[in-house]
This record gives sequence, C-alpha cells and structure tokens, in this order.
Amino acid sequence: MPETFNIRSEGRVEIIEFDNPPMNFINLEMLKELRLELLRVRGDEGVRVLVLTGGMEGSFLTHYEVPSLIEYSEKSRLRATGLLPAAVLYGLIRLMNRFPGLESRVLALTRGQSPGEQGIMLWSAVIEHLDTMPKPVIAAISGLSLGGGCEISLCCDIRYMARGDGYVIGLPEVGIAIIPGGTGTPFRLARVVGEATALEMLLTERMYTADEAQAAGLIHKAMYPDELMPATMQLAERLASGAPLAQRAAKADLRRGSRLSYTMGRITDLAVASRAVFSDDARMAMKRYVEILSGHESFGAKALLADIEEQLDSSDFGFKGS
Repeated sequence: MPETFNIRSEGRVEIIEFDNPPMNFINLEMLKELRLELLRVRGDEGVRVLVLTGGMEGSFLTHYEVPSLIEYSEKSRLRATGLLPAAVLYGLIRLMNRFPGLESRVLALTRGQSPGEQGIMLWSAVIEHLDTMPKPVIAAISGLSLGGGCEISLCCDIRYMARGDGYVIGLPEVGIAIIPGGTGTPFRLARVVGEATALEMLLTERMYTADEAQAAGLIHKAMYPDELMPATMQLAERLASGAPLAQRAAKADLRRGSRLSYTMGRITDLAVASRAVFSDDARMAMKRYVEILSGHESFGAKALLADIEEQLDSSDFGFKGS
C-alpha cells in the first residue's frame, strides 16, 4: 500500500486520499507512488472514474515541497532553459507517457541524480498521466490547494471544493520568484478561467476561497464540507454508469480541439519555468519560505496561511532582481 495516500473503492469508482503528514506536501515519494497508481488505474477496466481528494483535515494538497525545488535549482543538470532543450525534454515526456516501459527505463536512469531532479522528472510524468487519463477524473478539493495542489486539480475534468476556514486555492509561485511548472499550467489555467483571470491569479498570487473560485470559474461548484464527498460520489457514480468509449473519445476530442497550439505552449512554459527556478531570486525566496515553514511543527492551514500572507505583503523574500 502507498505511504503518502490512501486508496479505497466504491463500486467502479476509485478514491485517492492524499495523506502525507505533517504538511501534506507533494514530494518525491508521493510522486513515485502516484505515478504507479495512475498507470494501474489507466489499465484497470474495473475502474471507470477516479476521484482525488485530501486525507488530512484542512488540506487537499498543500503544495509541492519547496526544499526539493531549491535543490533542483542549485544542483540540476536538466536545465531546459531554451526552447530546443525544452522541446526535446517534453518530447521525451510524451513518449514516456505512451510507452510505460520506456518511462520506467528513463526514470531508472535518474536514480543516481539528486532527489530534486528525480522529483521534477516524476512531476512532469504524473502531470502528463493525469492530463491524458482516458477516464473521468474528479477533484474533491477538501482544503488548502496551492501551487502543485492547484496544478493537479487543473488536470482533473471536474473540480468541487469545500468551504472552510483556511480553505483556499491558488498559484502563488510568483511570490517566491518562480512560476507554476506543471508543463502547461499557465495555458491550462487560461483555458479554464480565461486569460484576464489567469493573469490576475499568477501576478497577484491571489488565493481564492471556494466561493471566489467558483465565481472565477476555477472550480465547478463550492459546497459545505459535509456535502463534498456525497456530491462528488453522486457525480462519480453517474459518470461510472456512462459509456466509457464515448467518454474517452469526448475527452480526447475536446482536448485536441481546444489546444491546437498546445504542444508549443507547453514547450515554451517548460523553458520559462526552468529559467525562473534557476534564478538567485527563486533560491533565496524559496529558502525564506522554508524558514517560515520551520516554525510550523504540524499542519495548520489558518496559521500557515497567515504567515505566508504576512511575508507576501511585506515582500520580505530577499529578491535580488535577477
């Protein structure tokens, strides 16, 4: 059984509950386990719908583990900072997605690299698997969902979110001098909420409550916590009773039809995100953020959020303007 999330089934619906104490961060171990489970779900005809939700109170997925990004910024040799190397890397990721055997061999070659480098390769693979999952995927966002947590939810077909104290969703990466690095997230975001709202989210680091997220189009429906899983399962069961081949075709056609220049968009995003993460600003700001986290011995959405917002308001992240 995975150590970073729980798995349970209800009929033809599989539910993954992210549970990675103390802070419910996305990290290397979670990505290893999640990649394997997504591959299994893809090939399991008994699973018709996949639901992603949080297994820790107050968190869906808090965000990607920042110390790993610092390590990647300082040590990585996989610097896809130009269009050509980014295009080559993304082409490899797509081939890996189509051929799991190739993916396994490529990932095996990264085992001698730093955990930060391994994590970024696995992150790209997991995002690709979610984005191309032929079955319906629902995000039941049960708490804090920032950065990587928001990016994973954007790969899902339908997003429901619970209202709650400290329950917010957003992409505040600019606050630590990077941009969302989910290979295509800014383009995926703009297609979900529109360019104007996407720019507001990215440039202001705004974090949305469930009702605000619904108004912005970032999620489909906001609801009270005790309504979240019943409503999610009602939808999942309805989808599970549908025609799987038609659902698969509908997803594939919609994705192709709405992303005519999507490959170039993802390549460009990969190059831009890489340039940001290797900057001095990014390293200093991420380290400052880790210092903030060090004052939190366990997960507490409200207290953590207050500290983050205080630092963002004061711009006290040590930017060098590089």
